[in-house]
Amino acid sequence: MSKEKTGVLMIGLNGATANTTVVGTKVLLKKLVPDYGMITQSPLFAGHPLIKLDQLVFGGWDLHSHNAYDAAVRNKVLEENWIKAVRKDIEKIRPMKGIVTSHDVDFLKSLDNIKPVKTRKAQLEAIIKDIRSFKKANGLKKTVVVFLASPLKCVKPGRIHKDIKNLKRAIATNDPAVTSGMLYALAAIETDSPYIDFTPNITLELPALADYAAEKKVPLAGQDGNTGQTMMKTLIGQMLKIKNLRLAGWYSTNILGNMDGKVLALPEHCVLKMKDKLDVLSAVLGYGGFDNIVDIRYYLPRGDNKEAWDNIDFLGWLGMPMSCKINWLGRDSILAAPLVLDLIRLLEYAHRRGEGGVQGQLAMFFKHPLGAHVRGFFDEYTLLREHYSKPDEAYG
Repeated sequence: MSKEKTGVLMIGLNGATANTTVVGTKVLLKKLVPDYGMITQSPLFAGHPLIKLDQLVFGGWDLHSHNAYDAAVRNKVLEENWIKAVRKDIEKIRPMKGIVTSHDVDFLKSLDNIKPVKTRKAQLEAIIKDIRSFKKANGLKKTVVVFLASPLKCVKPGRIHKDIKNLKRAIATNDPAVTSGMLYALAAIETDSPYIDFTPNITLELPALADYAAEKKVPLAGQDGNTGQTMMKTLIGQMLKIKNLRLAGWYSTNILGNMDGKVLALPEHCVLKMKDKLDVLSAVLGYGGFDNIVDIRYYLPRGDNKEAWDNIDFLGWLGMPMSCKINWLGRDSILAAPLVLDLIRLLEYAHRRGEGGVQGQLAMFFKHPLGAHVRGFFDEYTLLREHYSKPDEAYG
């Protein structure tokens, strides 16, 4: 395995998930905590030369200019003594200025760390320049780009999104149907950087970007990280299917008080998140016709510690009704960060193996997995396991 370092550039670097990923990795490397929660640390990947955590060089973009230490203090996700233990390492991690379009969150557009470029073409060129400059400044040959910013307002796919030629023409003419997410993704592809979309955006569903990445052999993974309540739906839903129990209804509610919760309280930013949460059960079970309610509420006192309640009504033998209740108390960023690290390691590995385009074997990481032909926790894990079933010494 090469000791060559890889850059990790995150959109939303100071947000809770990205910052927890960065600072948590530094804490982990000091051996202050156990390394639970990462699938890539499991025996499944023992025979695969994945990049090590100490080979990752973190950076990225954010609309807030705080360094990683100040962001960690503000986010209040990690223990104070952990943050202090890595202060010298993380104070020097500062975000580059980000870009915004009309699709970004309105109340974030007046922040202090936004590039003073207005056209889509200038924004794209600026992001490409940032990636190349980051590589040069850190002596890197490779970078992975991860979208961890707030969900964008939904865009209806149109002609400009069908192929790369039309998309590039739309960028050149400053078409309003081009989002900041599309610009970051295209910049990643143009710089040969694997790209992960951990949020509910349509970016990687667009043929213009998915096909272009496959053509250029740049790995993609998405979309909408599967960390808690929806992950439980893929698990319980597949159990109901295997046992031939009939779902009658599933009521879900969530409360969380972080920035994610604040943005998802805005209807225009919640469309795809709700769709991903609502669609998963029919996809897993293979049928519809049941009551399916999802509710997400911003509740400030909980901060990053989200809580979810689920009531599941189902029919057993002789059509007799039964129910199950789940109370999920999770730490939003603590659940997400190890998945982000897994995805970074696996996309960097896919890149070395020449596996371009959407990586369907990573379905279990996402609520709305792209490129996969199966749904359900067990089937998605089987897909992952089969893809990595044989040790691979050729790509060290």
